[in-house]
Amino acid sequence: MFSIYSPDTDTKVINSRVSKKSPLVWRRRKDVVTGQVFTTYERPSLADNTSIRLPDGRTDTFNLGRLILSIAQAFTHNRHAAQYDSLWLAQTTEDILSTNIDSPLTPHAIALQTHLTLKHFDELAAMQYAARHHLISAVRRRGRPSTAS
Repeated sequence: MFSIYSPDTDTKVINSRVSKKSPLVWRRRKDVVTGQVFTTYERPSLADNTSIRLPDGRTDTFNLGRLILSIAQAFTHNRHAAQYDSLWLAQTTEDILSTNIDSPLTPHAIALQTHLTLKHFDELAAMQYAARHHLISAVRRRGRPSTAS
């Protein structure tokens, strides 16, 4: 791997640890020329390893950027969360999906897992996401509600 300090030089791994809670590898690296030390966090990418089966039979690759934007759109009530938490929530969803792949991944499965992740973080955003992705539908009742006791 190249160094962040001088892209033309290589690095040496000094220390490496696997995370116990998520599919993540922490590595301490040292630039072999300058001696500067830095840390990298490596995680699997669904885009590299998994294809998504679309409803029409075609396949597509997972797009983390598309998921980030989709999550950000659910935070109409909280611009700060839309800007700063969407990446983290999308990566959390991707991590869960990458560890639980038993069958071909579908857009519906991605939407369901994203909804569950959002539900733990912000109920209103989860509802907005679910409505946008047709995971829930509104039930409308005709007439007035009964006031008789």
